[in-house]
Amino acid sequence: MRVLLTGARGLPALVAARQLHRAGHAVLVCDTFPTHATRHSREIERSFQVPAPRFEEEAFIQRLLSIIEEHRVDVLMPTGEEILYVARHSERLKALCEVVAATFEQLTALHDKGAFNQRVAALGLPAPKTWRLEGQEHLETLLLEHSRLIVKPAFSRFGQKTRLVQAGTPLPPLGFTRTLLAQEFIEGTELCSSSVVWEGALTAHVCYRPRYRFPSGPGYYYEPLGHPGVREWVLRFLEGTRFTGSLGFDFIETDRGELFALECNPRMTSGFILFPEDGRLGRAMLGQAIAEPDLETPAMVGFPMLTAALLRIRSWQGLREWRRAFGAARDAFWRREDPKPFWYQLAAFPHLFQLSRRHGLAMGEATTHYTEWNG
Repeated sequence: MRVLLTGARGLPALVAARQLHRAGHAVLVCDTFPTHATRHSREIERSFQVPAPRFEEEAFIQRLLSIIEEHRVDVLMPTGEEILYVARHSERLKALCEVVAATFEQLTALHDKGAFNQRVAALGLPAPKTWRLEGQEHLETLLLEHSRLIVKPAFSRFGQKTRLVQAGTPLPPLGFTRTLLAQEFIEGTELCSSSVVWEGALTAHVCYRPRYRFPSGPGYYYEPLGHPGVREWVLRFLEGTRFTGSLGFDFIETDRGELFALECNPRMTSGFILFPEDGRLGRAMLGQAIAEPDLETPAMVGFPMLTAALLRIRSWQGLREWRRAFGAARDAFWRREDPKPFWYQLAAFPHLFQLSRRHGLAMGEATTHYTEWNG
């Protein structure tokens, strides 16, 4: 089959492209950025630049339709947040090919952190108390009863604009141009999961700990865990949904073993790098196989491990732990048989930097400026 992946500049897209290629499929990719690491992979057939769906939604869909028709695409598989725009126009796209995505209603309900929290609570699963903030005074009132709260937008990604606020300390100015949530702070260990789901059934699943991460942001070191509790939680959440696509969940596990789900990412997430690169995950993405992760070998993005992680080490013990972790992991980009994505992993940086400067965005915000969905 011929598969078109959107969101090609993200690491999950590179993983998906390699897995689908090794499953015997021809892979095409597209992205709003002119260049990126996946574009240089020998395991893709073609790469295309597409309009920004956030600002040119109809032009984005028209470009997808033309690529699908011209290049005889059999399957369209979104990898990033642009999946919400694809899902909103899925009927038009399905007239030409299969679309691997849940319904627009399912995706928005999962992407909205407030709606997701309500669904978790309704299922009887542990859920942190969460409030939709009505203003600064509302937050101040909540802090009279809760000493620490997490404040974040209802629609966000990668920890952007997430902050910890504490009673008795000056509150940062909060912009209310977006819906903001306050969530009780849960003490414990952070866990993440990445899953592939086909009509409500798990075809691939892995739990991992983001051992090294950017402050209040995404991780870049993925330590796999055999965690039956997380798997059972995901199965219970999916029961009766008929969901198809990829899902990532963020959890806090307390000392008592309770799993509190903080949020859901209804798209591909970086945990997919923890699967053996034998093509089985590619088949699982199409509902054709069950894929099991490699629970013995951590994975990392080596560049931030050599820069961000190393620069934050403040003790000899921390340095020894970092050295052991670095030596134990395989790099997410490097493959002897497909080396160019490793050497071009910063290829998107010049465009990202220009975008950041032009719109006054933090670098993390610039990465999703063209594709994010904010309700």
